[in-house]
Amino acid sequence: MNEIFFLIFAFLTIYLSIKLSIYADNLSKTSTISKAVIGGLLLAGVTALPELITCTSSILLKNPLLSLGNILGSNLFNIFITALLDIIFIKKIYTTKTTKTNYLTYLILIINYLVIYMFIQEKINITILNIGLPTIIIIILYFIYIKLLPKNKEEQIQIDLKPIKNIKGKLLITSILMIASSVLLTTFVNNIAQSHPSFSSGSIGAILLGITTSLPEVITFYTLISIDNYDLALQDIVGSNLFNLAILSFADIIYKTSPIYNIIDNNTTTILFLGLIFIIISFIQNIRTKCISKVTYIIPSIIIVSLYLYFWLIGFI
Repeated sequence: MNEIFFLIFAFLTIYLSIKLSIYADNLSKTSTISKAVIGGLLLAGVTALPELITCTSSILLKNPLLSLGNILGSNLFNIFITALLDIIFIKKIYTTKTTKTNYLTYLILIINYLVIYMFIQEKINITILNIGLPTIIIIILYFIYIKLLPKNKEEQIQIDLKPIKNIKGKLLITSILMIASSVLLTTFVNNIAQSHPSFSSGSIGAILLGITTSLPEVITFYTLISIDNYDLALQDIVGSNLFNLAILSFADIIYKTSPIYNIIDNNTTTILFLGLIFIIISFIQNIRTKCISKVTYIIPSIIIVSLYLYFWLIGFI
């Protein structure tokens, strides 16, 4: 029965995500709100709320490793999807058409991942009131990120697009419905996970919760790419990854026993390291400005997809 309800709410989440991306795309093109704000904060924040609820619930259930696996697995899956769709949409060559707005997000992500990795390797083992140094840095950098986001709409080609009536209200209602659907989706995934206790909490978080709660970001990214809104798509996906790390820092604060990073296992450490590599490769992809040959262009995405499939199909089987 859990599997049936899982499928029902998975499809509902997909549908609501498509509607949400359409509204956000229309809002970005017909309002004075910056696309960076819409993609990096509004859309990224709404689609990442399932991770917030799941992550918090994991801490309350005294299973912090599940929380870590959820966030890190979700971020890893997000970058994998961008690479996979880059291969599928090869004719668009979209990563050469994105602007510099995303560079700040990528750089903050790289710094955050490096700090977390160095902390778990005990290179910078600093804690304050049982809160790890990575949490403090993540929070500071996230506020800097919000402060530096463009406040005005970027210059762009004028298009004849009719605003959707009551778009802000529809965006709010759709967001609430998507959050509710994602919460129920996560609940049934948790029930399925409980019936398979042989898996480690980190693996369950990364595979079941991480991938499942990433469905909103994945579908939103796909929809925005299909309608040629490359900047909003990328800002949504990398903004969601940054928001996910902010969620992890919140989990560290409410997990009072010790810094949450201290309980990470080998599998989850590997997921963290792969996430760092993926973000660096993705960043390199999106700073290219020349339209190079398709063969050379697609290599970074092939590397990401291959490493991801190898990690799950070979590393855990």
